[in-house]
Amino acid sequence: MRKIWWNLSFAITATLAIFLTACGDGGSSADSGHIYASLDDLPKCTSDKEGDTVSVQDKNYICAFGEWLPDELEFGSSNSEKSSSSEDVDEEESSDSEEVDDESSDSEEPESPESSSSEESSSSEESSNSEDPLPTGPDESEYDPENNTLTDKRDGKVYATTTIEIDDDERKVHYSEVWMAENLNYRYLQPTGTLDSSSFCHDNTLAYCFIYGRLYLWSAAIDSAGVWDENGSGCGLGKICQHTNPVRGVCPKGWHLPNVDEVKALFVAVDGNDTTYVRQNEAGIKLKDTLTHDESPYGWRNFGHFKGSGTDDYSFAALPAGRRQCDRYSNPTNQYYNNDTIAEFWTASEDVTTKYKQEYATKYTLRYDTDEAHTDYAEKDNGFSIRCVKNKE
Repeated sequence: MRKIWWNLSFAITATLAIFLTACGDGGSSADSGHIYASLDDLPKCTSDKEGDTVSVQDKNYICAFGEWLPDELEFGSSNSEKSSSSEDVDEEESSDSEEVDDESSDSEEPESPESSSSEESSSSEESSNSEDPLPTGPDESEYDPENNTLTDKRDGKVYATTTIEIDDDERKVHYSEVWMAENLNYRYLQPTGTLDSSSFCHDNTLAYCFIYGRLYLWSAAIDSAGVWDENGSGCGLGKICQHTNPVRGVCPKGWHLPNVDEVKALFVAVDGNDTTYVRQNEAGIKLKDTLTHDESPYGWRNFGHFKGSGTDDYSFAALPAGRRQCDRYSNPTNQYYNNDTIAEFWTASEDVTTKYKQEYATKYTLRYDTDEAHTDYAEKDNGFSIRCVKNKE
């Protein structure tokens, strides 16, 4: 039992290490497993191989979540010592290490972005990732409060919506907002300096767009090209925004990209504290969809005692759409991650906790392994989901 738990914890930690180093210059080192000539020679990553490591052309890979992922951790005696340590694993400490999300550690300063004048790293990825019809309709939208739907007439897509109303005199919380209950799937086609698109289907697969919506660079989320609103024009990687709230961004007309304060207000209203990095609420489990990975490949994965899916008390129906990882220093064939374990959404707010806010914007995160929801920050060239909020009348 101890070995099974260690392998699982180790796989999760190793996978998270990819996020921590994918946009930096971390390196891999010695391998403790087999050596293969190419990725095509690797055996299938099955549950009995979870946590195993191999080497392919001097690069380490780890079996995690059913696939071989590049690993940036060092494998050797230190890990062997850990695996043979006491069975009494401190669950809270383990949770803290797993909860360190992507670039969101406030104990490390991001490296100075001296060469970030262009938008994204070079990629041959297709702009559409799909054969989804091009948007050709008028810049209009229609909200139907009786049926809880939003029709984006730019491309004809219809989204579920949810009205979240909470009146809690004891907590002095009075909240009323209309949110999209599905992720935006508008095909934003504006290119960047080095990419021919700024929105993507997970794993370049159209089916994921239908279920999860698209993954947007922050420049697309904020509409840096000024297609729909000049408010976000010129924003993006390497630039500091001068926008005012609300920011429509890529959202349908009459709706906007929420700022970080609106997201925190949602978390407080739903259940919990206003949290940044601090995990002291149960907003996450109440906003996550009830769909599990056992029921559908698009649902929340459940690992042992981890929470997995949610209770969806407010019909927010968040699904684990994962992310498109920035690829400036990572393997371009492994750009998409976590589409069964994490939901990450952009806000309209740049990060104010670092001195490099031209590189970082604020996002909010729901995870499979915790009840909480929290805000943190990430580099603007990551691809995350979008939920729009209805403008006040």
